[in-house]
Amino acid sequence: MDTEISRYDLTSADTKIIGFDFQYFYFINELLKLQIGQTIGYEAKDDVHIEIYSNSKIITKLIQLKHTVHKNADGSPGNLTDRDDDLWKTLSNWCKVICDNNRKKIVEQLNFLKETKFIFATNKKIDKNTFISNINKLQVNKMKFTELYKYLSKLENSTKDANVKKHIHDVITLNNKVLKLFFENLNFVDTGDEIIESIKSSIQGKMIAKNRVNDVFNALFSELKQDFFKNVKTGNHQIISYDEWLKKYTCIFEQNRNTTLPIRSFKPIFPENLFDQPFVKELIEIGEINDKDLSQVTEFSEFMLMVRMNLEMWYNEGEITYNDLDKFHKEAINIWKITHKKAHRLTKSDIGLNNQNALVCLDDIRSKQLKMLTTDLGIDLSNGEFYYLANESQIGWKIEWAVKY
Repeated sequence: MDTEISRYDLTSADTKIIGFDFQYFYFINELLKLQIGQTIGYEAKDDVHIEIYSNSKIITKLIQLKHTVHKNADGSPGNLTDRDDDLWKTLSNWCKVICDNNRKKIVEQLNFLKETKFIFATNKKIDKNTFISNINKLQVNKMKFTELYKYLSKLENSTKDANVKKHIHDVITLNNKVLKLFFENLNFVDTGDEIIESIKSSIQGKMIAKNRVNDVFNALFSELKQDFFKNVKTGNHQIISYDEWLKKYTCIFEQNRNTTLPIRSFKPIFPENLFDQPFVKELIEIGEINDKDLSQVTEFSEFMLMVRMNLEMWYNEGEITYNDLDKFHKEAINIWKITHKKAHRLTKSDIGLNNQNALVCLDDIRSKQLKMLTTDLGIDLSNGEFYYLANESQIGWKIEWAVKY
């Protein structure tokens, strides 16, 4: 029995958003299964459709997605009943598609059905649905069409909901030959409530290491959504052929199969007083920034925290070893030593040049790009590493940095 849910919950924007997200995640999951010669579309011919080229013909799968937030007492999604409005509204709409104005003749409707499959996919539980059970029996010759039709007539007569009653009537008034073939081409899918996990499993199945699956998932979702909005803005549907799938999206998988480390964006937690950091104090002293330059201090601190968080993540996930970390820090220090010595060559004989040459050293260091193994860190993270070393009192900019910092 379904747990009670308020009318407000049933019509809330959150519920609708979940339904749309469910549709799009299903689309992505099917996209990951796309084969040579196939095409998939979102919100074009149906919620999702797949075209399969076979023996000079195109077989089209029309897929309707229905999601519920209703829960049974055991926490599982609600049941799909024999009189479910979503179910019969969908079947009624499909029957209207079959009898489209361009297909008035029975033979035309039958020809359409020979090249069309219908899939009703839902997270509702379908195992106790008598109608679906009878459809399955018809498809394996364990029930005659006349028996199924008799069952549907009784269902229509015993249904009190006017909308559902009308939808059932729309279905059973279809020509018997057409209706029988429609039922033979009708399938029901219990998607479960773990559609995202299903996508991630499909991604991992494409030779993606487990610790890279989330990176592929996030990049793929972002890229597909951007393409979706571009298509909508130009009045087009999102339709992707197998060749387009390979051309536009293979790079996401390839980038996560090679030895390049994934550089991720984080939301760092900044220290309570940014200006109390040792590396910031020295930057103020040499005149690089002033003690009110919050935006610059925040940016430099973010670079430092970002490199620390990426290094920590790579180490914790087994992408790099402690020796790799140690070697990385030592190499950065060696680069600094050469730069610092060069910048302060004249400072020993003229201490008045100390701050000026400290800035020369800093400017030179900021142009250095570091690598972790084979991965280029780029300027921001490279700068972040040098700020980190300065903050840990392992390097500095003035000639006597070690004494003071």
